[in-house]
Amino acid sequence: MRKALLLLMLLTGVAESKSIDWIITDFPPYYMINDADEGTGRDELIIDLFHQYLPTYENNKVYFPASRAIRALSDKRNTFCMLSLYKTPQRQKFIRFSENYTTIGLSPTIATTTKTLQALGLKDTAKIQLKPFIEENKLVLGVVMQRSYGRVLDQAITSIQKNQVVIRPGQDALESLTYMLKKGRVDAVIGYPSEHFYLHKQTNTKDVVQLLLEDVDPIVHGYVGCTDNEAGRQIIKKIDSVANTVVNSQEFKTVMQKWLPSYLEIKLSKLMKNKEAR
Repeated sequence: MRKALLLLMLLTGVAESKSIDWIITDFPPYYMINDADEGTGRDELIIDLFHQYLPTYENNKVYFPASRAIRALSDKRNTFCMLSLYKTPQRQKFIRFSENYTTIGLSPTIATTTKTLQALGLKDTAKIQLKPFIEENKLVLGVVMQRSYGRVLDQAITSIQKNQVVIRPGQDALESLTYMLKKGRVDAVIGYPSEHFYLHKQTNTKDVVQLLLEDVDPIVHGYVGCTDNEAGRQIIKKIDSVANTVVNSQEFKTVMQKWLPSYLEIKLSKLMKNKEAR
């Protein structure tokens, strides 16, 4: 009888063993794959933080090239999840998203050189509108292929004259565009503040500033997206059940400000406090 009970307990334990297969990509500083800082990317740390509140789920990180990540999420034969996704109508057709946001950060910025700003008579505190800034000043904008910056900015980019946009494919596309910015082959590069800052440090890029965009709200929210099957929907329910606790923790706030230059770290901190006060 005892042996039968022990066997039943073991089988039950196996049946209840669950994991979340998180898609990670080579996208520093959100994910650090091949770097001295491996495992310390912003989104990796947030995934680890969520699992502190999800003790019944194992934390399993699975690498995919960025070009295959969304496709993998849509394949219902497997169940994958990904942090910090834009919740768009197109993606909602095949991805189940969390109701609550799971990351918060500054919206995309424009990296440009102090030389360009001086030529335009602008200060590094200027806020700009993307399309007129590029077209009216006859600048060339660098963009990463197949990257979404949200509906408003995506539409603005596609509406800019084609001869004023350079699109770079590949795994190290933003690094390539940053190099082109240093060499004067493009005048501005769009990206997220943390990745701009990380790349400028890695490449020792000097005399480069980030300009905030008036086109969008200053902060952007990311959501967990899982494959829209039964297992994915159950995971999303669990994520939503702990999301408020996670995002209101001090650990979350500290990680969200990681990999930002000090002046943008202060900016995000103020915006987060204002959001809490509402």
